[in-house]
Order: sequence, then structure tokens, then C-alpha cells
Amino acid sequence: MIKYHRMNNTNIFDVVNEYVNYYNNYENGCWTKEKAYKRIHQIMNMDDSLCYLQYDDDKLVGFVMSYYKEFDDLKALYIEEIVVFKEYQNKGYGKQMMNHIEKEAINSGVEHIELLSVNDEHHKHFYESLDYYSAANLLLMGKHFK
Repeated sequence: MIKYHRMNNTNIFDVVNEYVNYYNNYENGCWTKEKAYKRIHQIMNMDDSLCYLQYDDDKLVGFVMSYYKEFDDLKALYIEEIVVFKEYQNKGYGKQMMNHIEKEAINSGVEHIELLSVNDEHHKHFYESLDYYSAANLLLMGKHFK
């Protein structure tokens, strides 16, 4: 049975361990527990954050970190990160988590959801299957110093 728990200072350590394991083993990351804790803790403690852990029975299968954004003409939700751990991918958990966060957002008066995604066919297919679209009016800009 799928359950969702708000991320908090007690269960954050479950996420940290899985975060480091997932990104270092499957995404070529170099995360430490300290850096992962800082990143997750920052987002979890932002004003208007909305962060959930997803469990199947008692097994943590993924999480979502997001926060509300106010604009002059609407309230939006920005999804900072959504992760379904490797062994649970392609089993419907991601769609269920997105449906959960969307319902929560709509109930809070959100009119728009934004997110950045890896630019590959897998991610594009996933988000398009949930009726997300590429924003033609935005351009991701960056500057790297190393």
C-alpha cells in the first residue's frame, strides 16, 4: 500500500542515505552524506516547502521536494526534485507520486507547476505522459567556475 509522509527532521536521514546511494551508484555522483543532508534540509525548511517521502508498505521507494512560489497573477509549485529509487523505477511509483503532489498543490490553490528535467527521451516521455510540456518561453542559463 502506497503511503506519503511529509519530510521532517526525523525521517530526513532515511532520505539522505538513499539519496547518496542512488546518485553515487546510478548517476555518477560524488555525494557525501553531509552534502546530501545540507541540500535536502535546505529545501525541506524553505518557506512554503512541500516535501514527501513515498513508501510502499514500510519500504521507502522515493521522494519529492518542492515549494510554492507566489507571482503577481498566480500561485505555482516548483518541483525541485523527484526521485524514485532505481529498483522501483518503471513500476508506476513516479506517476503516483506526481499525482499525489499535484492534488496537494491544487488543493492549496496552485494554478501552475514548474520543474526542470534531464533532457533525455526517458524523462521527456515520463513528463509528457502526465501532460507536462516544454516551456517555449524559458531558457535555462548557467555559468560554471571550474
